[in-house]
Amino acid sequence: MQAIVLYGSHYGTTKAYAEYIAGALGCPAAAAQDVTRRDLEAIDTVVFGGGVYAGSIAEWSKAARLYEENDKKKWVLFVCGLADPAKQKAQSEARALFEKKLPATAAGTLPVFCLRGGIDYARLNVKHRAMMAMLIGFLKRKKDPSEEDRQLLATYGGRVDFLDLASAQPVIDAAKGT
Repeated sequence: MQAIVLYGSHYGTTKAYAEYIAGALGCPAAAAQDVTRRDLEAIDTVVFGGGVYAGSIAEWSKAARLYEENDKKKWVLFVCGLADPAKQKAQSEARALFEKKLPATAAGTLPVFCLRGGIDYARLNVKHRAMMAMLIGFLKRKKDPSEEDRQLLATYGGRVDFLDLASAQPVIDAAKGT
């Protein structure tokens, strides 16, 4: 198997998962923004992971274009975010985010996984800090916040790290076809 793991990561958690998965597959990991169609010519399996930021997946626009040019290859997708990956809602939302940029013929055909990341408010750029402030404002006004909402409110302004490299095993297994 000739594989590559592509990623989009602003703060490093998705990159850590990508490098771990690449190590397990014995292949390189690369930032999706640095990869061209030509780089994928000899590749038969592409794993893409992107951090979720305000309803979009980092570098997925670029990777989706690569997918359209290489749709006969095996693709495995994962997101990295704060949402609890055990919840069906997180899985459904991840698939929907990916499918927004995929051709309709690919809908529901690619394996999609959710991995849990983290957040360090001190490291957020101005744009992400403003988006989080708006989200927190919305959550504070919510009449019946979920457990996940309450957790986000409790950690606002601090640092939370849910990185769990072992949780990437299903992504590795899917890439290997096991």
